[in-house]
Amino acid sequence: MPQKPAARNVSIELLRIVAMFLILTCHFVIHFDWDHHQLRVVLPQEPGWWSALRFVIVQYGQVGVSIFFIISGYFLVEKSFKWNRLVKTWLQMFCYSVAFLIIVLLLGAFHHYPMAVEPIMHGVDLYRSILASLFPFFYNSYWFIGAYLLMLLVAPYLNTLFNTLPKRSMEMLIVLLGFFSIQILIFERASNWNNLVYAMLGYLIGGWLRKYYQDYEDRFRTLPMIGIIVALTLLMVAFNHYISEQSWLVDFMGWKNRIHDGIVLFPIIIGMLVFIMVSRVDMNQSPEVVQRAICTIAPTTFGIYLIHENWFGFRIVWDCVSKMSYPPSLPILRPMAGVCIIVIVFIVLSCISWLIDAIIVHPVEKVLLSRV
Repeated sequence: MPQKPAARNVSIELLRIVAMFLILTCHFVIHFDWDHHQLRVVLPQEPGWWSALRFVIVQYGQVGVSIFFIISGYFLVEKSFKWNRLVKTWLQMFCYSVAFLIIVLLLGAFHHYPMAVEPIMHGVDLYRSILASLFPFFYNSYWFIGAYLLMLLVAPYLNTLFNTLPKRSMEMLIVLLGFFSIQILIFERASNWNNLVYAMLGYLIGGWLRKYYQDYEDRFRTLPMIGIIVALTLLMVAFNHYISEQSWLVDFMGWKNRIHDGIVLFPIIIGMLVFIMVSRVDMNQSPEVVQRAICTIAPTTFGIYLIHENWFGFRIVWDCVSKMSYPPSLPILRPMAGVCIIVIVFIVLSCISWLIDAIIVHPVEKVLLSRV
């Protein structure tokens, strides 16, 4: 039974759903291949506007990731550190990872491995698969959850900075970390950007919004923010198109190898603007059935990620979906069909996540935390 909607900020819960939908869409574009009806591990980089647009959709997955980090900073900047917050996140990741490993091993022992995971269940790859499942944090099996855990560890220190440094200094720190995100595009080799810096930047933006947004609220108007999002998206498309063509500048700067990440700072800015716009909508005034639906789905979002980005899960999910889906006869209908597939996958994974949390994660969590 979900919490009463009134006890939660429904707008933020809706943001969690939007963020995970963007992440799922990103992975759909990468891995879904209905032309060949099988899993696609890597999205090929090709010249042309269609390929540039596909990679923008992939980069919008980072908008979703940024929203999650921003939400964390927004809510945790004024809270004290709690170990159980860290333990719960790690435990959920561990339970999903081990559950998938056990299921796959049992299938292999009594029937056969799913075709998509068969290549990684023999020889050295088998040991790597087992270790990646038993130690998901150290093997970076879930880069986003790993970054999230590190962010929770450094959160008290970031909160201390907010409490001791003036606003101007915190804004300069945000600018500095933002520069790190595009540093490699400017200097080719030099980069101080990694998953932890990414998570810290999102956290700091969320913390800044919590503490200082009221001072600038009149400057954040909806239409200009939508205009900025559209402009940044068009620039992302143009950049992806340019770096996929033959150019001496692209070769000299090494941009061709940056197609997956693109201009990292843009999705972060878009994520911040989406956060502001959605959080300003008072969803707590919406019909109760809508609130309850949102508050029921939102807690499953981490589980959706843990299923479809699992070491085995992403291979199984997208291979099955690719085999079950056939392209429409008219190419113009493909985007609409793709959205329908993503929605169905989101709903199915949400239901599976709810069951796993209820049957495995929450009981284990209750026992472990009661003993610690």
